[in-house]
Amino acid sequence: MSGANMRRTRASDLVIPFVVIGITVYVLLRFSYTNLLQLDYLVPVPIGALAVAEFVAARRVRAAVRHDPDARPMAALVIARCVALGKASSLVGSGVAGAALALVVRLLPDVRVVKAAGHDATVASVLFGVAVLLVGAGLLLERAGVDPTASSR
Repeated sequence: MSGANMRRTRASDLVIPFVVIGITVYVLLRFSYTNLLQLDYLVPVPIGALAVAEFVAARRVRAAVRHDPDARPMAALVIARCVALGKASSLVGSGVAGAALALVVRLLPDVRVVKAAGHDATVASVLFGVAVLLVGAGLLLERAGVDPTASSR
């Protein structure tokens, strides 16, 4: 990644979508939550599956970049795409985490009173957890494609 113009994702890059999307979703939910359908427990599954796939890919990319003896070689373009995927996933995961937290915060006052609110808060909590995993997997995948022996410029 030494010739690329892309910089590593920083914490501030993740805070912005987390806060902006979280506040936006919270405001929208204040006005429209009662019109929404109940959340399905399958909502977090695709994000969780992507996180797992990126953790696995990060391990493979890291081994290829570091030229581990047991690593299968990877084309530089594939590694660059993995780095870009990791960067994008960490940003998307941050936004989803913000939205899920906004939903939980919106539902907390109603959890003990409305059964559907308790259900949705549980799903949103799981969604928040897998979104945080996606952020971690994305960051790991992004950093896996960086050659530790390359000089920083």
